[in-house]
Amino acid sequence: MYISYIVQSLNFSCKKLPMDTNTVWRARGRARGSNPPNQLQQPQQYRRPRPMVSQVRNMQPQPGSQQAIRPPSVEQVTSKISSLTTGDVPMPIGRGAVRGRQSIENTYFRLVKPESSISGKQGFTGQPIELISNYFPIKTYTDWSLYQYRVDFNPPQDRINIQRGLLSVHKEFLGTYIFDGTMLFSRKKYEPNILELTSKQIMNDEIVIVTLKFTSVIEKGDYVSIQIFNLLLRKSLGHLKLTLVGRNYYDAKAKIDIPKYKLQLWPGYETTIGMFDNGLLLRSEISTKIMREETVFDFLKECLKSRNENPNWMVKFKMAIIGSVVLTRYNNQTYRIDDIDETSSTTSTFLKKDGSSISYIDYYKQRYNINISNQRQPMLISKKKKSFRIEGEETELVYLVPELCTMTGITQNMINNRFLMQDIAQFTRTDPTERISKYNTFIRRVLTTPMSTESLTQWNLTLSNKLITIPGRVLPQEMLYSGKNDSTYPAGINADWTAHLRSLPMYRHAEISNWVIVTPYMWSSDVGQFTNTLLRVANNMHFSLSRPRIVEIKDTQIKTYSDSLDRVVNEMSPLFILCVILTERNDLYSVIKRKLCIDRGIPSQVVLAKQVQKNNMSVCTKIAIQINCKLGGAPWRVKIPESKMMIIGFDVYHDKQNKNKSYGALIATMDKYHTKFFSCVEPHQSGEEISPYFATSIYKALTKYKSMNEGALPQSIIIYRDGVGDGQLSYVHKTEVEMVKRTCKDFYGEQKVGLAFIIVKKRISTRFFCKNKENYKNPPPGTVIDNSVTDPTMYDFYLVPQHVTKGTVTPTHYNVIVDTLNEIPRTILITPDILQRLTYKLTHLYYNWSGTVRVPGVCQLAHKLAFLVGNSLHTYPNPSLEEFLYFL
Repeated sequence: MYISYIVQSLNFSCKKLPMDTNTVWRARGRARGSNPPNQLQQPQQYRRPRPMVSQVRNMQPQPGSQQAIRPPSVEQVTSKISSLTTGDVPMPIGRGAVRGRQSIENTYFRLVKPESSISGKQGFTGQPIELISNYFPIKTYTDWSLYQYRVDFNPPQDRINIQRGLLSVHKEFLGTYIFDGTMLFSRKKYEPNILELTSKQIMNDEIVIVTLKFTSVIEKGDYVSIQIFNLLLRKSLGHLKLTLVGRNYYDAKAKIDIPKYKLQLWPGYETTIGMFDNGLLLRSEISTKIMREETVFDFLKECLKSRNENPNWMVKFKMAIIGSVVLTRYNNQTYRIDDIDETSSTTSTFLKKDGSSISYIDYYKQRYNINISNQRQPMLISKKKKSFRIEGEETELVYLVPELCTMTGITQNMINNRFLMQDIAQFTRTDPTERISKYNTFIRRVLTTPMSTESLTQWNLTLSNKLITIPGRVLPQEMLYSGKNDSTYPAGINADWTAHLRSLPMYRHAEISNWVIVTPYMWSSDVGQFTNTLLRVANNMHFSLSRPRIVEIKDTQIKTYSDSLDRVVNEMSPLFILCVILTERNDLYSVIKRKLCIDRGIPSQVVLAKQVQKNNMSVCTKIAIQINCKLGGAPWRVKIPESKMMIIGFDVYHDKQNKNKSYGALIATMDKYHTKFFSCVEPHQSGEEISPYFATSIYKALTKYKSMNEGALPQSIIIYRDGVGDGQLSYVHKTEVEMVKRTCKDFYGEQKVGLAFIIVKKRISTRFFCKNKENYKNPPPGTVIDNSVTDPTMYDFYLVPQHVTKGTVTPTHYNVIVDTLNEIPRTILITPDILQRLTYKLTHLYYNWSGTVRVPGVCQLAHKLAFLVGNSLHTYPNPSLEEFLYFL
């Protein structure tokens, strides 16, 4: 009855969405944190390729599965790679590199550690500490050559399980082999080089010709052999009765139900094998997949119920679904939703491979024996992301049925529900002892499951059942400077100096004689008490904050705030404005910030009414510090001996309104104490993480540095670049680094400048623990690891900067891809030890938090600025604000 009503209400027609005509071929790589980090740039291999343009125009989109199209020739691939290595570098899209299952056909860019006058990458400062990491040594592994074959099926088969079944009937002839969906790797050579096998499909007795074409020999030590080890591992994991969802395996039988929120938590594992400084290692990390019992169609019906109150209910539905990731239970595949086709439904038809036409509803009945209850649902469209272009190739569209798509992950509303997040954290936030127990359970399961061990034994792959033990160092506790006399106080063993702030003077104070608080009249009394506390706290920190003028407004409407701000600025010319609002409404917050950050160029602060009413000393302390910083002050500093150095942080944030636009923010220090800053923002297109405008920002920063330092330029520039994955390192090296060098040449001419370009990676799977009697605990702040689990071809290290009381701390990985700091004359060489200590010092310099943060302060400031622009401003801030931390 209700479904019938929905059908009538939706009134969808059954037209097809035209195919996209962009010519693209997607090269896909591994997910973040799972790449074997033994190369700066991992080889890019090609997944099952996209249809040729001529083919696509005569084909219809397939329901929930990929088109099986013959791959391009080896000559075509070689030609493209050759052109790329001579300077035509592809631009990777998205945060943290390309993703997905790959076939192995070519070796992409390979970077090694930069040349430096300093040998080695290990430091020496600090107290030694013994650590345990989530790596299992691989004791033995295959040392013979492997033969690589490309496999084609005629007619094409789009499901890997069917492909494997067609190959398995020839197992006696093929012997021991690995098949990844495109390439087959065998321990024996088949004759002739092009071999045709005949198989029969069980379901319909269709004859399929399987063609194996010899491509290359993989010798011991080749990088491809590491990827084969990973294929072997995944094959072994397939015998553990786990469910493959996306790229990782999850234990559906051990799922945790949270019925109150209609959620399920599936525990699982992320694994990878790589070559590290300590040899071949298996990294294992526990993972949790959040599954919602709600389907996309359930959410559609929920939106439909509000059609009387909200005529734009379909817009609400699209905004929530587009960009989300769904799971199709019939094949356990995940898809990112890129569009919704209201003109199509489950009764729409598409062309099968044999040229016959079939509706989606009939297809799922015949293929999966699934009965779709509603015939007029709008179809969801998943479009593969673009990576780089090869002429003549094109992406595909995958049509999905809302009723068959389970929603995954959590929404922003769920994130804002602290009770929900607390319930989830009970199961996902594991302490070190529990986490190590899960690692041991995992390896025990791998080594005791008969089929799993048999799979590994066939290839002479032997895993250790003990986690690796490695040496680390704990850097000395930092001293913080405050007040005009440079009085010092320690950061504390837990890197938290909050207790010192209320009683000690801030390092540099801004002057503010005229500022305003804008508040609805009903909170006037609360604002008065809040102001008294704020002034008292500021006075304790020797911050001369004058009493503000309080402007009352009649209500909490957006227009009222906007008109009042215009009037306040025109009549009072304040240096700073604080606005009190009722709730965290992003629309009101954005209007206030756009008005003041773009139109007026006035630093501002937005405070919730509940914070004002609480009148908490801790909150007032943070607000006083923010006001000081936003007007050019600095609450503390650390000692950085290098005086003529500019330190830069860079990060990217993707626009929430326009998914095709992103903003790259750059923060640069301007003085010898690194407490004065310059900031700028440049737009990116198509959601790019890589910045083609990097040189523009560097040019602006050097120009500003020169003007603020009596015409002098920095002798050294250190850049901390956040948001880059292994798959993008080559592009960063060949474009952004070259941009910096060319820009420096414009300023310095033939004079040399010391340069370090450091990639900052937060999304990693490596974890470290230290023994505490019978239990385990997190390493203390300042722990550095530069051996054993680092990459032999990289100049890299791990740093644990924070103290974590709940759960397991996540280290940050630093990869130095350029180091010419010692090519200029200097009294003391900047060694890896000094660079590690500098990085730890910089984690103390994020003024929104009286403790260390995961990344250098300039990186966190860059993220904060990019977030403000991408989430609220959506355009350039007023240039008059570029010397202030107005975005804190």
